[in-house]
Order: sequence, then structure tokens, then C-alpha cells
Amino acid sequence: MTNLSKQIFVYSLGTYCFHNEEENKIHKRITGLKGYKKRLTKSKDKLKSAQLSKKELKEKRKGINDEIRLVNEEIEKLKMDLHAAFNNHKGIRNLRSDELTKNNVISIFDSVLTRTLGLEEDELTEDIIVIQSFHFQVLDGLIKDGFVNHQGEQYVYFSSSAGQIRQKKGVWIKKDLWEKHKGSLTCGLGIDEINNSEKQGCNINKYLSYKALINSASEEWLGFDIDRCICVDDMDLVVNSEVDYINRDTYKIQRNIKMDVPVTVTDGVGMILPTVSEKNFMVRLPWIKGLLAVYDFRQHGTKVKDIDGVEWDIEKDDIQIIFTRSQFKMHSYFKSWADYKERFNKYKCQAAKLNEEEDELNSEGKINYQMLQSLVDVTDAELTEIAASTINDINSIGNDKKVMLKILGATETNERKRSFQRALIMYPELLNDDHSKQTIKNKKKSLVQDSWTGKLNVNGSFTFIIPDLYSFSEYLFKGKAKSLLKENEVFCRLHDSGRVGILRSPHLSREWGLKDNVIDEEKKQYFKTDAIYVSNESLLSKLIQNDWDGDKVLVLSENKDEKLLEVAERNMRNDHVVPLYYEMEKAPAQLIDADNIYLSLKAAFDTNGAIGEVSNQVTKVWNSDKPDLDVISWLCMESNFEIDYAKTLFRLTRPEHIEVLIKKYINSKMPHFFKFNKKKNKNKNGTKKKMRVEESNGSTVNKLEKIIPNKRITFKEVAGGSFDYKLLMKSKSVELDMAIIQRYKELDQNKKELLNAHNEDVQNKKGKLYVYKLIRDELLEVNSDEYYVTDVLIEHLYNNKKSRFKDSLWESFGEIIEENLEMNLNEALHCTGCNSKFRKIKQRQVRCEDCQIKRNREKSKLAMRKKRNSA
Repeated sequence: MTNLSKQIFVYSLGTYCFHNEEENKIHKRITGLKGYKKRLTKSKDKLKSAQLSKKELKEKRKGINDEIRLVNEEIEKLKMDLHAAFNNHKGIRNLRSDELTKNNVISIFDSVLTRTLGLEEDELTEDIIVIQSFHFQVLDGLIKDGFVNHQGEQYVYFSSSAGQIRQKKGVWIKKDLWEKHKGSLTCGLGIDEINNSEKQGCNINKYLSYKALINSASEEWLGFDIDRCICVDDMDLVVNSEVDYINRDTYKIQRNIKMDVPVTVTDGVGMILPTVSEKNFMVRLPWIKGLLAVYDFRQHGTKVKDIDGVEWDIEKDDIQIIFTRSQFKMHSYFKSWADYKERFNKYKCQAAKLNEEEDELNSEGKINYQMLQSLVDVTDAELTEIAASTINDINSIGNDKKVMLKILGATETNERKRSFQRALIMYPELLNDDHSKQTIKNKKKSLVQDSWTGKLNVNGSFTFIIPDLYSFSEYLFKGKAKSLLKENEVFCRLHDSGRVGILRSPHLSREWGLKDNVIDEEKKQYFKTDAIYVSNESLLSKLIQNDWDGDKVLVLSENKDEKLLEVAERNMRNDHVVPLYYEMEKAPAQLIDADNIYLSLKAAFDTNGAIGEVSNQVTKVWNSDKPDLDVISWLCMESNFEIDYAKTLFRLTRPEHIEVLIKKYINSKMPHFFKFNKKKNKNKNGTKKKMRVEESNGSTVNKLEKIIPNKRITFKEVAGGSFDYKLLMKSKSVELDMAIIQRYKELDQNKKELLNAHNEDVQNKKGKLYVYKLIRDELLEVNSDEYYVTDVLIEHLYNNKKSRFKDSLWESFGEIIEENLEMNLNEALHCTGCNSKFRKIKQRQVRCEDCQIKRNREKSKLAMRKKRNSA
């Protein structure tokens, strides 16, 4: 989607950027002492390798430990002073202008919010600011009073998305801009209306996440007409099926009992006619979110009633889109659907698309350790067969062009290709360059380590999961659900008829959805996209814990991943695995005010660590010598309650005997394979941390280290033919400009510091994009001609220096190189020696530079031979 290529740069600050002078002085002192403590700890670690007597070692360690103890005491005292200073602060906080530095800039993607505010692409703006909480007392003031910037402009708290809540972040917006655009951003629904409604408010964190929907990366839905839409009731069913029922109070598990389970089968999904869209996609309107699934509901009738009981004629009223009540998040605060539509038009609200179904789905998916670790009954031979494709890729690196392009992401199915990847597709000979080879070596190292942590190739695609819309439409238009798919049936045209595996992340318990893919003409008539359609009579959604509002699942088939599905089927059958079921707590409504917003956010921030911890605890159990399914079931239940804690403020209490059983597992270290997990072995600032792990045992994922090889790469005929770097340049030749080269060298050497400053955002490229924009802008200060600067850097890095490291060039000027390459390839000649493409430099040139050099050598040798013979 195009929105993912558009970015706007904003400041991402910590609450410490709003300290007053006294607070800032104490905070800097604490920061300095923490740095000193870190240096002391490092020096203590170095003593192990020092040549000291036992007595000297003991004395030095004692001295360092005494110093660390004094530092800790001073830090604790300063923390108390800091909290006292926070309590003494009066009035609205001010943003310290010296904090607005390039180290504190991230990129955000284009969204309804950025488009409504008129923020410019690739420009740095102060209209919105992202703030991360480090001190709740400061956050309290920022939420209740906002803050003032160095120009005297006031900001107000806007909202926090679910993702931002996980990072203890929120978005603040200039007050005058909020007042100007709030009608459009909220469809005219104000806090007073919500508080004065029958419900007397709304659950705060639900309200915040719904409000933040407009901040999702998206593209504008041009041509959208709210008057061609209606909103209908969801289809609620009671499915009688086998479950493992857990009493949330006693933790007692009733295994494999049949019971009635309530299911909202359309929760988060609506329908759009195939004449309007041929692809499924996620949608965002003010207070509306979810998946719009392509389906011709006109095949089922013409008359239908909306959530207000108003009857519509689908054909006469030209209804093209049917939203469901579950998608209309704040429906109870509007008078009616008609009221919402009237306000939508009045305030010129915007509709947006995101995550639209790809033109060509990538069939080279991967499973992860969570999916694999639950398969405890697997032999080494079976695991070797399951890992065969991954092993082949690793062994083929260096001599298989297709494999190398794949691991570099240079494939048509990669929807988020960067310039370097697109250039590789246009000109595979680029693989022969030293930079490509170095990148391949780095990728190979990552590929091996990823495979040791359970990330293995499978022949499957990630695709939207959608309920049986035939059944829903029958219910809507005829009043009675009539299923097209039976309980154990699914339809996914990406695979042939037969057994399929359906997987979703996160995967905590043994959540292998195994169903029969039934492909026949009747189902093809109704289901016309690449999604997987699931029976409404099935509890698959309870097993794999999926939502219907845009979740994607990995679909595997027995025709392509036979051994993996065979093992999964056996493991599911061994323990008669069925969905877990337990009653969740409902989230209460609250009055929306600054106090409640602060308290709700604080509760959400407090619980996020617990969610990740429960996932790690489950991993410890699966990789123990004797995994206990009861313990895993309890932890899965606790994980879901922790996720909901921010909304419900309800937390489970473990019975004492359950606590004893769980602690037997969770007090251990992480499994051995976690030592290869790159993300888990990094601190927030990007530096490495040493993870303590268990010794390797016979758990499924731990076995992979011995099964998957790590051979040294030997490059052989990487892409065939010669690589001509001049195809990347606009000019055929260019004189080196040392001012440009020297500045590039400085920026390239200093980028690591910037990338580490942005580490959290670099994971999703938010910070990385800005770092390379800075490099580009700084170089264009030296010379404003971007084509000339690019040519100089190419000549220097590819010919003069022959560098193996060119990331900064490609990330900063990749679009220029792409443009040059496309133009030059159209005019390039084929070498008469090796048939590779090259750029003609000389008048009668018919060979590439490499072949010409070889020919000249041969001619020289021939001339020398003739000379010797004549002598």
C-alpha cells in the first residue's frame, strides 16, 4: 500500500523533556551516577581476566562493591528528591527546547490524522509530538494540563493506540489544531455527549484506542460514499462443542466436555460488493474499524434491516457496503446510523484503507518457535524433513541466484521492497558486487540463527481469516442462518482440496487448527478472494484465538507440508486438544475526564510487562523435560486476562496449590535456543545483553542447532555475467568531489549513534528512515544536485574504494539510483563475450569492461608468443 512509503517526521520525547530546572538537575545527576555504576560493573567483570592474586582480587572486588553500594544509596536518595520536586511543581509544564534534537526524531506513516492536519510528507513537524512515560507524576500533569512549547503554543493529550500503550507512549497535538479539526476527527462526537449518555461514559482505554484509529498507517479511500453504507446487527450463535473448560476462580480444568459456547461470528467483519472492490481490506472511519470482506450479498435477497430497525432495499438504495454493529465501536453514543452519516458528511470525515490484500500472496511463509515448540512428539528424522527447505536455502547461499534474491527480499511478493531490493530484481548482476555479497553473508548468519530459534520455511501464505459470509447473509436477508461450510470445513483457493493447518501468532498453547479444505464449484461461486473462509459452526477461533477484524493466519496444506501436518495432527490427537474456554470479565464504563484517563493509562502501562512475561513462562514450560498441559492452559488464560486488565482492572488470583505447580517451571531460565534470538538479546538502546539460558535439552526447538548446518559461504557464479556499476549512474563519468566524499564518510561513521538512539523505532523502520533522511539532507547541503552527489558516491564506493558497505548510499539515494538504472538498462548493450548488460562508454565498444580486460590480456599474451616465436 502506498501509505507505507509516505512518512512524516515528528519528535518522540520522554517525560524528562518536561522537567523544570530543579527536576532536570536531579535527573541529570541520577543519569550520571547510573553511567558511573555501569562502568564500575564492567571494571569488576574485567577483574576475572586480570593477573591478580586471590587476596588482591578479593580486595579490589570489595572496593568496587562498596563503591557500587554508595552509588546505589545516592541514586535512591536522589530519586526521593526528584519525586519531592515533582510534587512541588506548580502549573502547566514547558517543553525544554534543547530536547528538540535530531536524536529525538522518528517517522510516522501517513494516516487520517496526518492528512487531516495537512502534514507534509518527508517534513519535520511539531504539530504532533509523541511522548513516552518515565515518571507518572509528570505524565499526570501532561494529560491533565497539556504543555507549552518554546514558542508559547499549547498542546493537549490526543490519545494512545494499543501499540503505543505497550510502549508507554501517547500522542499530544497542538490545541488550536485539535479545536479546528476535532469535528472531522471524531465525527462530531464530544466527551460531554459520551459522559451524558445513558451509559454515563465509556471504558477509558477502549475510548482511547477507538479514538486513535485515525492514527493508523493508511491511505485515503477515494470515492467512498457513506450514503451507500448501512450498519446491521452481528450474528450471535451458540456453538455446542468440546472444550477444555477452566473455572477462572478455582483453576479447575474440565477436559473435553461438551458445552454451549457463545460466539459472535461476525465480530469485526463487514461486507463490500465485488463491484466496489475485488480485494479484502481493513477499514478506518471515525469510531469504525475492522475488515471489509468482498462478498456479493445481493445473491441472498434485497430487503434488510439496520441496527435501528430501518428497512433498506439493497438494490433500490444502492447499498454497496454493510458494516456490522461490532465494527461501529461507539454506536450507542450516536442517536442512530442516520445521525452518524449526517455528521460524517457535515464534518467532511475521511474513510481510509489499510492492509489491502496483496496482488500476489507470498507462498514462502515461515513458522516460528511458538508453533514448533508445542509439537513435543517429533523424531529427529521428522524434524530434519520439516527443516529440509530451510537447510537447502542455507546450503544454496552463494551459488543459487533465486535463493539469494529471496533472502535479500528481492521478490515480487515482497510488498515493502526498498530501493536496493527493487534494483536487484531489475538487475540481478548487482549480486556480484561486494556490498551484495557482504549483505548476503549478514543475512545468512541471521538465517542460520533464526532457524535455530524455530523460524523455518513452509509452503504457506498469510491470508485474512473470514467467517462463512454465506451463512451470515442468509441470516441477514432470510432470518435463518444456513451454512455453506460444515463444522470441520474451510475454503481457501490458495490450496487444493485436502487437510490444511491454520496457524496464528501469538501461539501459546498447542493451537494447530486442522481442517478439511473443500474446494468445489458451489463454494467458488460465493467465496472469490484469497482469504480462508471458516465455518460458523466451528470453534476454530477459540482454538487459535483469532479475531475477525483483519487477523491474518498462516495456511499450510498436506500437499505441500505433509510431514509437518502429519506431526501436528499426531500431537493434537495424542492429548485430544480442543479449544480452551473460560468466562472473561466485562470492561466497565467510566466518566471520561483527565483523572480517569491518567489512572487508566497508568494501569495499562503497569500490566504490559506481565503480558510478555506470561508468554515467556509458557515457553519455559514447553521446553522443559516434562511439559504440563494444565500449567500451559492456566498461563494462556492468565495471558488473556492480563491483556484485558487495562480495560477491566480485573486480575486473576492464583490458588496457592496452583502457584506451587506453576513456579516449578517458571523459576527456570529461558530455553537454550533463546541465546540465538537477536531481538531478545538486545537492550532498549540497541546494545547487546547477555541472556542467561538453560543447557540444551531434547526439546523440539533445541534440536535444530544440531540439525541445521552453518557452513561457510563460497560464492560461485553469483548471478552470471558481469556487473557494470556505471548502469547505476546518471552520467557516464564523473570527477570525484572530495568535499562530498569526506562529508559522507563522517555521516556514515556517526550513523550508529543515531540508530542506537532510535533503536525502539528502528525495529519498524520509523527511526531508521529519519536517520537516512538526515544523511541525504546533509550531503545536499554540500551540493544541491542530487544526481551529481549520487554519481560521485557511486564512483567512489563502487570503483575507487570498492566498499563492501553501501547501506547509507542506497537508503539515502536509492530512488535516484533506481531511476538511473531503469533508464540505463533500456539503453544498455549486451556484451559479445558474456552476454551481460553494460553501459557503452567508448564509440566502438561491444564488450563489458571485464570481458574487454580479458580480451586485452589474451591479445597481449598472443603478441608476446608471436614475438618469442619470431625471435
